Amino acid sequence: MPTEKWNEICFLLSENIKETISETDFEQKVIQALRVLNWKEYLGEIEVRPSLHIGAVNRIAPDILIKKGDKKAFVIEIKRPDLQFNPVFQQQLFSYMRQLKLDYGLLIGQAIQIFYDGDLKNQEDPVLLEIIRFVPNDEKGINFVKLFSKDTFDEEALKKFTLTALDKINRKEDYKKLKEIIRSAEFRERISEMIKQEFLNDYDGELIDSVMADLKIEISPVLKQPLLPSVSASAKIGQNNQYNSSGILPITLNPPSESEFKRRLLITRTAWITTYYKNGTSRTAIWNAHRFSESSGVLGNLRSRPQFRNGEWQKLGIERVWVSIDKHEL
Repeated sequence: MPTEKWNEICFLLSENIKETISETDFEQKVIQALRVLNWKEYLGEIEVRPSLHIGAVNRIAPDILIKKGDKKAFVIEIKRPDLQFNPVFQQQLFSYMRQLKLDYGLLIGQAIQIFYDGDLKNQEDPVLLEIIRFVPNDEKGINFVKLFSKDTFDEEALKKFTLTALDKINRKEDYKKLKEIIRSAEFRERISEMIKQEFLNDYDGELIDSVMADLKIEISPVLKQPLLPSVSASAKIGQNNQYNSSGILPITLNPPSESEFKRRLLITRTAWITTYYKNGTSRTAIWNAHRFSESSGVLGNLRSRPQFRNGEWQKLGIERVWVSIDKHEL
C-alpha cells in the first residue's frame, strides 16, 4: 500500500507535470498528493495559505499547513518543479517553521526536502534530513509515505527517522574532519617522526634526517573511475559510445542503449554527468532533466551543451564524458 501511494504521488508531482506548469497549478497537484496520504481539507487538516497571527500585528501565510486534530503537524513550502532549490526557498520554509514552532517542514518542487528544527540537532539552522526524488518504487519515497501519511503520522516514528538521519549526517562530518586531519601538515610531521623511530636501531638520526629531507610524504585521495567499455566494445554498442578523432566528443551512456537510457531518464528525471579532462581530473554534475520529453534525443541534448560543442570541448581539454542514471562515487 505505501508503495502504491508513493507511485501515485510520483505520477501527480512529476510524471504528469507539464514543463510550463504554474506554481498555483502545481500547488493543486500537491494538495492531491496530500489527499493520497489521507489528509482531508474538509476536516481542516489541509490549510492552504492560512493567514496566521504572529505577535500583535504581524501575520504569515505559509503555502500549506497540515494539522492533526487541533495540533499543527508540519508546514509545506511549494516551488515550481522547473526551479532549482536554493537557500532563499529554504529560508522561507525555515521562517514558517520557526514562527509556527514546528519541528518538521517540507520543501516540495523538483523533489521533496525534509527539514528538522527540533531539540535533537546540534546546530542553529534547521537540518536537511532527506532529499526524495520522484522515482517510482523508491525506498526513500515509500518511507516518506509511512512517515507523513495521516494514519501513520507518529512522533516516535519521526524521532527514530530523525536520529538515524542525524547520525548519517554526523558520520559524514566526522569523515571530512578525519580526512582533513590525516592530510594535514602536522600529521605528515608525525609520520616522518614514526619513520625515523623505525630506523634508529640501524641508522644514526642525522643520516635518517638527511634522507627524509630529500623525500616528500604526501597523502592524496584515490580517484575512483567507473569501468568504461574498451574502444572495440564501444564500437559494437553503437552511437552512444563514439571514440574517434573526427571531432566528436566521446560520450558513454549507462545504461549503454540510448533507448533504454532515455526510458529511465523519463522516469528518474535525473542523471549524473562526469567530465574527464586530459590533465587527469574529473568533474561530476547532476542533470536535472525535467524538461526532457519523449521527442528529445539524449546525445543531441548532451552535445548541444556549450562545453560539449565541437571546438569548445577540445579547448577545455575534455577527453571523454560518462553519463549515468545511477550515481557513481568518485
